[in-house]
Amino acid sequence: MADGVANNVVNTKVQKPTLNVGVLTPPNGLYKPVLYSDKEAKSNFNQISKDIYEKEHLKSFQDKRKTPLSVILTLVAAAAGGGWLVFKKALKW
Repeated sequence: MADGVANNVVNTKVQKPTLNVGVLTPPNGLYKPVLYSDKEAKSNFNQISKDIYEKEHLKSFQDKRKTPLSVILTLVAAAAGGGWLVFKKALKW
């Protein structure tokens, strides 16, 4: 019996690892880089840039809405209140 081991089970694989020695097999499909000429690469890049630019302008964003009237009125009221306080301070001098 092994003392201090859970359920009296000793893991022998941790103590004596087996060595995996054999033949290495390469994967079925290796990465094959594609080489482009400078002219072809520039034309592809320009086409992608044109597509991105055109699609960017087709989107309609909701951020283009006007500022709500309640926000404008709140700012005007705060400015008027601040102006009134400054005006009163100026009269007391």
